[in-house]
Amino acid sequence: MREKSLKINFVWAFVGNAISSACMFLLLVILSKQGDAAMVGVFTVAQAVGLPVNMLLSLKLQNVQVTDARNEFSFGHYYAVRILTSILTTVVIAVIAVLCYSGQTAWITILMGIGYSVISLRESYLSVMQKSEQMNKMTVSMILQGALSLVMFGGIFWWTHNLVLSVLGLIAARLGTLLFYDRPTAQHLLRDHPQRHGTDRLYAVWDCSKLWTLVRLAAPLGLVAWLVSLYTSIPRLTLDKYYGQDEVGYFGAISSLLVLGTMITTALGQSVSPRLSRYYVDNIIAYKLLVYKMAGIALCLGLLAVAASTFLGRWILTVMFTSEYAQYNHIFVGLTVAGAILFLYTFMNDSLTATRTFTVQLPICAAAAGVCGLGSLVLIPRVGMMGAVYALIGCYLVGFLGCLVSVIYFYRRRKAIISVSR
Repeated sequence: MREKSLKINFVWAFVGNAISSACMFLLLVILSKQGDAAMVGVFTVAQAVGLPVNMLLSLKLQNVQVTDARNEFSFGHYYAVRILTSILTTVVIAVIAVLCYSGQTAWITILMGIGYSVISLRESYLSVMQKSEQMNKMTVSMILQGALSLVMFGGIFWWTHNLVLSVLGLIAARLGTLLFYDRPTAQHLLRDHPQRHGTDRLYAVWDCSKLWTLVRLAAPLGLVAWLVSLYTSIPRLTLDKYYGQDEVGYFGAISSLLVLGTMITTALGQSVSPRLSRYYVDNIIAYKLLVYKMAGIALCLGLLAVAASTFLGRWILTVMFTSEYAQYNHIFVGLTVAGAILFLYTFMNDSLTATRTFTVQLPICAAAAGVCGLGSLVLIPRVGMMGAVYALIGCYLVGFLGCLVSVIYFYRRRKAIISVSR
């Protein structure tokens, strides 16, 4: 493919992430305006419980599948593992919900577990689109799911004010997108590009030896994804324990305002991952230049976010939510500082993933999660939401520095290997 196609892929990925993220953000806006902080808190707690389980058991297979430039495994192997982990995800989240919560919170958590499992299955098909560098098709999928989710969830909640029914609508939207767009599109791409995916069939391959090898390869990345999800979950669950669901609702809603930055970093990461992995294998200098470009974008994005929250924070919080949220502008500013570091961390982590040295990410993320957990337990009981902000800043800083050092090391090692081979 020509080099300029990378820019086209980024534009498509950005549009998809922008619309999808905007739709999910609008769900929280609807909850905050039509409901109250407690309802936002219930929804946020359910996400905080379900997300780490989903991240751990999904094994971050999308990254493994997309960066599998040598086709060590076929689509069928990835799909078979997805089916097993999706079932396990639903069961584990349901057990946690029953044991730890009651009433509406338990039901919402169980349903969110089902929703996460549907997302996991969808990622198998999205990975085919991404690996084929057909970001336009992936974008259509993301827009469809985002729009349907907004209509189903938002419409049902506006009509009934029933959170359980609204989450059921959210699940239906995700499942509909999977069945009527994602699966047929992936089948078409497999038939057109079998050499990229190791097969032209959209079926699971139950080769136990291969599946176990794949699980062992991806397990460190799954642990990394689980640890990263704790960055979000630990502060929110700690806030819930000490201050209740109202505080979680305020914090979760304000945190969602970072969606603009995260959708840009996600879009760029998705569009460059296949090429970044190929550059690491075939053109190490191009790999370095692409990492520089990504870091520059992250830095500019972070500075813009901090400036916007500093000068326009109160107005943004009032317009997006209600006037009650404006009193937490200092939290908003602190979160954008944390977000600026997160953007850099995200790109460095993508660069490290492209080297397929997944085990290295584990100690980095464990250290970052440890800082997040310790900071939350020590600071949140003392200074509330601001303690959560401090914990996130420390967490993201540790993660970024760890990834930066690792990327530099593996770049130099790969460059030395290439020099010797010549």
